[in-house]
Amino acid sequence: MGELEAYTALTDGYMNMSSYAHKIRPQVRERAKKEVTITSLVVSLSRLRKEFKKQKPLIQEVEIANITTKLPLTDIVYENTNSIIGKLESFHKKISLSREDFFTTTISTTELNIICSSNIAGSVRKHFGTKPKFTAENLAAVGISFSEKQFTIPNTLFSLYSVIARARINIIEVVSTYTELIFVISEKDFSQTVALFSELHRKVNKQK
Repeated sequence: MGELEAYTALTDGYMNMSSYAHKIRPQVRERAKKEVTITSLVVSLSRLRKEFKKQKPLIQEVEIANITTKLPLTDIVYENTNSIIGKLESFHKKISLSREDFFTTTISTTELNIICSSNIAGSVRKHFGTKPKFTAENLAAVGISFSEKQFTIPNTLFSLYSVIARARINIIEVVSTYTELIFVISEKDFSQTVALFSELHRKVNKQK
């Protein structure tokens, strides 16, 4: 279960179990604190394969309801201080946002992270009046919407993450709500990311 590639190969039936048994034998011997044979490991792998095939796939084809995009975006990070949090509380009173604007905040134990539409980034910096700890520009958001039913299915988010991970696309930030997962990525990866999720959307809808 610690090796996604091995799990998939075993479950889908294309693993060379004898070869894999040779690979993991030293680790199994160490953890079991006794000698183990290749034959016994192959038998164990065969039993695991039968158990895994009864389960739902680890990576599923998620039924996507809609794909939304926002760009360009800017990421602004401040130190988490009483002063900065106080400025955040007064932000919405002084700066108006439209439904077209993208604006999200995340407060961690050490930082306040703001991702916003680039057209209001200047107003954000001016309001907080402190030099940011970090700033990144030329970002984009790709939002994946799904049904409420999908939210209750295990590995839904993991499956969506895997779409980007397998393409080696760097995820700058993630924002999630009840029925939407938003990936913040570099603008240079925007077209490829939209294409990947659009293909998944078409594939799943075609199967319905």
